[in-house]
Amino acid sequence: MKSTNLLLFVFFYCIACIETTPSNGENNRKVQEINSLTKQNFANKDLENTLLSKSDRESLERSLLNVKKKYNENPNNEQNIISYGEHLADLGKFNDAINVYTEGLLAFPESYKLMRHLGQRYLTTRQFDIAIDFLTQAATAADEAPEIEMEKNNSVYRYKRPVYNVKFNIWYYLGLSYYMKGNYDKAVSSFRKCENYTNNNDLIVAITNWLYASYSKIGNLEMASSEINKIDTKMNLVEIESRQYHDLIMLYRGTMTPDVLIKRNGNNADIGYGIGNYYLINGQVENAINIFNRIMTTEQQEQIGFIAIESDLAILLNTQTN
Repeated sequence: MKSTNLLLFVFFYCIACIETTPSNGENNRKVQEINSLTKQNFANKDLENTLLSKSDRESLERSLLNVKKKYNENPNNEQNIISYGEHLADLGKFNDAINVYTEGLLAFPESYKLMRHLGQRYLTTRQFDIAIDFLTQAATAADEAPEIEMEKNNSVYRYKRPVYNVKFNIWYYLGLSYYMKGNYDKAVSSFRKCENYTNNNDLIVAITNWLYASYSKIGNLEMASSEINKIDTKMNLVEIESRQYHDLIMLYRGTMTPDVLIKRNGNNADIGYGIGNYYLINGQVENAINIFNRIMTTEQQEQIGFIAIESDLAILLNTQTN
């Protein structure tokens, strides 16, 4: 195990050195290209959801008008606030959603649901410390709430069957916020809390993927492997994201190849981050840089995988400020 940890350290050290190693010209150029993209300020701009088809976007925009009308008629209804904010976020208007949720907290100062949504939106806009703040508050405020409180699917382009529950999402996004800051121990602790609220296969697969990533980051490949070995090779999953995470888990276990995943998913950011992480763990630094570089030239800034690539590079290149 010690030799494995040392090997991982060497691999990550190599990446950290790429930016300043003159002899490694091609890698140096690629990483600097990526690094320049990580310094964008997302706190004051909208992120267009490029994963939406034209028909989905048009449908969402029509739905937003109806939701906004209901909100304007009764802005002190908690569900109206959440639904309006979610529709704004689905269209990439994350800062507008943050404003709606912030105003909503004036009417519902103890609302763990609004805090949870605020935390997620601050995560998306790369304001990790604020996200952690709100999600930690949400966890405390939700202490007496039902164990499994399913969230309504307010978006018109998601599955109608509810998959996620409130407490899972609080701890899940808290774990992701810590992960993006490079605090992998706290990420593991938060994801472990999620396990108390994993009441379906989709949630089990999602949390296993991030536990594997977190344990791998701290060099505990033994625990990382034990997590993914619990997952069945075939599972009934509802969400597309869950199926993608399941594919990544199969990649980590060696039953699927990066080429198959890329062929199946194209330049999807979540898949791209998982494949890049797989390459890093296996010492294939050049391959990791190539796929990270490819993803960073796409318009998927709202995707968790995209944010994770930014954060990995910021940590490795010592440029992270939040």
